[in-house]
Amino acid sequence: MIRAFLALSLPDDVADILMDIQDGVRNARWVEQDNLHLTLAFLGDCTPSELTELDTELGRIRMEPFDLELAGVGAFGGGKPHTLYAGIAPSEPLSRLHAKIDRLMRDVGVGGERRKFRPHITLARCGGGVIPAQALEWTRHHARFSYQPFDINGFALYRSDLGTGAPIYTELVQYPFLAPSGDYSRAEGETA
Repeated sequence: MIRAFLALSLPDDVADILMDIQDGVRNARWVEQDNLHLTLAFLGDCTPSELTELDTELGRIRMEPFDLELAGVGAFGGGKPHTLYAGIAPSEPLSRLHAKIDRLMRDVGVGGERRKFRPHITLARCGGGVIPAQALEWTRHHARFSYQPFDINGFALYRSDLGTGAPIYTELVQYPFLAPSGDYSRAEGETA
């Protein structure tokens, strides 16, 4: 079985700016720069044949590139935060992409979680050693965080390997969007 997810990778300048706000919460497990991404769908444990079928269907998604913008930060978990994240400004193209992927996953019969889509970039996980007040103060301090819009030119299928340290994410296949000229060429990469 392969633990997999679909995500948007981030341009280097966006990842750099996110690294700049990863501080001020003692014992938080901050996400490493190479692991920063925006999850579109968590697939869970999939067989190679399920991923092959999914790969074929994902390759049929057609969209034009679009922009996203970072907008604020937040915490999941209420008074006992378990995750700190950077928010994403509302985006109709992102919602449309997610809806296409969600429909496709239902058709193929893969996918682990069925939660409401809340676009975000996980910055830290907060375990028992994190003082909730510190995490909530971090969200207040960075509440107005934003960054210039950045281009999204496609998405990717990732493998997630868990171990004793940080998870290891490996990009398996890229799914580029249509260029404004209408050209489309699938990125070279390992097939699912």
